[in-house]
Amino acid sequence: MARETTLDNTPVSARARVDGRSASTIGNVGRIGPDPIRFLVVLALAIGLAGCQTYNVQTDWDSSIAFDGLQRFYFVEPPVIEGADPFADNSLLRKRVRFAVETVLEDRGFRLVESPDEADFLVTYAVILDDQVRVDGISSSAGGLRRRGIGVGHVYSTTNVRAYQESTLILDLLDPSSEELLWRGWGTGIVGTRSRDRRGEQMEQGVRAILEKFPPPSDSADD
Repeated sequence: MARETTLDNTPVSARARVDGRSASTIGNVGRIGPDPIRFLVVLALAIGLAGCQTYNVQTDWDSSIAFDGLQRFYFVEPPVIEGADPFADNSLLRKRVRFAVETVLEDRGFRLVESPDEADFLVTYAVILDDQVRVDGISSSAGGLRRRGIGVGHVYSTTNVRAYQESTLILDLLDPSSEELLWRGWGTGIVGTRSRDRRGEQMEQGVRAILEKFPPPSDSADD
């Protein structure tokens, strides 16, 4: 029986076995570096999380107060404290906080009045700065060939230590006659201590996130 051959006189069956071994061998060679699809997915998630700023907003209030009847407000500048951190109290910050508070409350249907005597509640604020330390561990690997199911490569580890200030913005709503606290809301990361917010966009977003919690639930459930 005549055997079928290729142009280089190699039997077809032998060529198939050679090709099969070649394909098998190629399939066993490990990929170098990370999976590109997985890398793109992780990158997309990181970008999405970066765009969704959260401020860890918390609230507290006097459960005996009927907040539904409060409509008119007056903004009260906090007192100037001698020796305060310049990032926690300065004229630029005062203007931005006031503008953001008044803008957000008016957007939500509350009315700004010119005198505390006309107000149903007063609004003031405070900024607290805490020194923090962040430690990040980063691992990276240099991929290589895989032989008999065992990966050959190197893993590198790096630890970064960074000191920073965490800011907390506190908004207080007070009774006009007694100046007792009616409602308090606060959030972190709203006041930038090392980054400029000249247009006040971050401030307004943070203030809005806090004041979205006002008024509190009528059933006075814990927030």
